[in-house]
Amino acid sequence: MPATPDWDAHDLLAHLAGAAHDAVHGRMDGAPGPAWSARHVGERRGRTAADLADELERCAAALPPQPPDRPTPEWDLLVHEADLREAWGLDRQPVDAWRPLLVRAAAFLAAGADGAGLTVATPTSVWDLGGGRRVDVSCDDHDLLRLLFGRRDAEHVTGSADAAAALAGLAFFATPR
Repeated sequence: MPATPDWDAHDLLAHLAGAAHDAVHGRMDGAPGPAWSARHVGERRGRTAADLADELERCAAALPPQPPDRPTPEWDLLVHEADLREAWGLDRQPVDAWRPLLVRAAAFLAAGADGAGLTVATPTSVWDLGGGRRVDVSCDDHDLLRLLFGRRDAEHVTGSADAAAALAGLAFFATPR
């Protein structure tokens, strides 16, 4: 799995099932973080993919309503689905699946000023990540989303060292892919 090099697809599914389980049962200490995610994988080692899918489905159905303005298990699921699609050479998720996540992630960054006062312009959209300095990037909106979740390197999506420097550290997760 290029986006999660320490995991295979089974580990990724174990993490998703574990994250949904933890969200339902209030076991969020260390979330999100490497130890929290590793615990999901370790606790579910040896379980079948079907068992993990059942757990994920049960727990997802039991999740309380999630606030749209901050990271949620749904965000994690959408990001990791894209990881699987890329690893397996499948088409991207439909735009109506990933674009709402980009809208919410941009709003989250803008509200917390984690966007370092940036406005990011792709060839088709302008994204307010806290206002301020405009950074033009050559990537499409989907690659910007992947950048925000640490799945793209800033230089990969910008084609410019100056723009890459402005976007450095913007990702929710620090490991660029």
